[in-house]
Amino acid sequence: MKSSITLALLGLTISSGALAFGEVGRWSSGWGQGVTEYTVVDAKQNQLYIACGDEPAQMQLTVNGRQYGYGAEQGFSLVVDGRDMGEPYETESRVGSDIFKATWAALRKGKTLVAKLPNGQKIPLPLTGAAKVLPSSQSKTYPCRTEW
Repeated sequence: MKSSITLALLGLTISSGALAFGEVGRWSSGWGQGVTEYTVVDAKQNQLYIACGDEPAQMQLTVNGRQYGYGAEQGFSLVVDGRDMGEPYETESRVGSDIFKATWAALRKGKTLVAKLPNGQKIPLPLTGAAKVLPSSQSKTYPCRTEW
């Protein structure tokens, strides 16, 4: 009996640790260890995550527990209001920097957001709250930098 309870608690701990942070269905932000973080999570726990701090901005997509984009083996692209923004997670080049900045502006104004995986799978993500959570790139509170 005691081992059954221990296993049940362990299972709950592991499964809750696998959940994406952020409020489901809307954009949120947080700050820790010198990094401002922005995230949106859908009902399936898929997540788009943006980190801004002293290093160039980083963007990562997590779908079914698998990561894409910055630091991952495979990339992703974002489509905002039907416009393919390209791959916004590579911010260490002039082109990548421009794509990140254009995507940021589109996220703030957009009505629909879809992430596209290399295999063609499309993941719709919410844009609720993005305009309030993501500061304008012209704002003094805008924390993201790119290499260019």
